[in-house]
Amino acid sequence: MTGIIITGHGTYASGLTANVKLLAGNDIRLTAIDFTDGCTPETLEKQLQSAIREYEACPVTIILTDIMGGTPYMKAAALSADHPKVRVISGANAPLLLDLVMRNLSGNDADDPDELAESLLNAGQKAMAVFHLQAAGSDEPENTDGI
Repeated sequence: MTGIIITGHGTYASGLTANVKLLAGNDIRLTAIDFTDGCTPETLEKQLQSAIREYEACPVTIILTDIMGGTPYMKAAALSADHPKVRVISGANAPLLLDLVMRNLSGNDADDPDELAESLLNAGQKAMAVFHLQAAGSDEPENTDGI
């Protein structure tokens, strides 16, 4: 099993968790840590430390954050420096988390933290797309003489 920790500003972590539980079921195991108004960086760091300890037996722990450079990301990144099996991914989205959760549910355990992080990053990026509205095509041939 891969340890999964989600953190971010506001209720990002609990919201993303609720989203994925709706898609994958309530039996998923992960830790959501919201960085809400009034929470100090020191409190967030302690919560992250506790969550990392909770997953010490896991071969890999992934910490998902909302934005690179924000307090949740910076605290997670700093803590990961002391934990060789922990990787931090910023800009996490529901497809990325769902991919990770499904790996855990299927017993597809990762041994290499860097390989897993790269694979998850690719899954999250591939799930992003822009919808383009295209006008319905005409069956009439295009008039090329300008009349």
